[in-house]
Amino acid sequence: MTATSDVSKMQRRLRTSSTLVLLGLIVELVSLLWSNPTAFVVFLGLGASLMGVGILIYFYSLVSIP
Repeated sequence: MTATSDVSKMQRRLRTSSTLVLLGLIVELVSLLWSNPTAFVVFLGLGASLMGVGILIYFYSLVSIP
């Protein structure tokens, strides 16, 4: 058996959501170092979207799996 087969569906979803939130935070941190108007678009467009999807997956995993 592989290690991934032992991981429950809830743990996989939580790992996915935490990875997306972490990527969103990293994108936002990097965009804060820029000093041009594109940084705002990246901050909201990519960073906030990644964090939002991660949070939605987290909430969905809480309600969907008994």
